[in-house]
Amino acid sequence: MLSYGRRTMQMEKKEVKKWQDEEALRRYRIIAPLLDPDMDEGKRQQLREEAAEKNGISKRTVYRYEKSYREEGFGGLRPA
Repeated sequence: MLSYGRRTMQMEKKEVKKWQDEEALRRYRIIAPLLDPDMDEGKRQQLREEAAEKNGISKRTVYRYEKSYREEGFGGLRPA
């Protein structure tokens, strides 16, 4: 039988993982339109600006999400 402290820690780990997965999904939804390989760079730039404004984040953050996804896949969008 697990002690109360250990059960609490396991629950907290699950909650953290759930939050990380939800945040990764939120970030993916922001960048998904930018992932079309056939999109011209001008349109991609416009979509980055719109995504940043719509989500209350900087363009730099959108770039970081996009770069992380391209380099590491969905896991790259999970916060540490």
